Amino acid sequence: MPQFRIQHTTRYIYEDTVRDSANQIMLYPVSDDYQAVLQQILTITGDPVVHVHDDYYGNKVGTFTYAQPHREMIIHSQLTVDTQPRILPTDDTPQELQWQELKSLRQNIAFIDFFQVERFAAISRSKK
Repeated sequence: MPQFRIQHTTRYIYEDTVRDSANQIMLYPVSDDYQAVLQQILTITGDPVVHVHDDYYGNKVGTFTYAQPHREMIIHSQLTVDTQPRILPTDDTPQELQWQELKSLRQNIAFIDFFQVERFAAISRSKK
């Protein structure tokens, strides 16, 4: 199946010297039945150790600190992914049944954060 070579560069340039910067990167593609990461090379100024963990949604997230004084930092990712075809779903289910299915997901723990209604109460600013 198709393979893709992907490059991504993030470059920070600071007006003055920076030290001890804490960083979070989300440069790790999903590996599943339809996509496999064959190779990934991550290059970061100062060659810091990147700690990788899965977030709440199962995405890979990297964190690192760069403690040396610097005025520029570059994060460069090169990767190769292999993809598999995905059969697209058909839309032959009647609209009414689709809404019923969505309503049934309200109590499904995996989706509960997306279905909760939240209200935002603005804080009033006092005029001085």
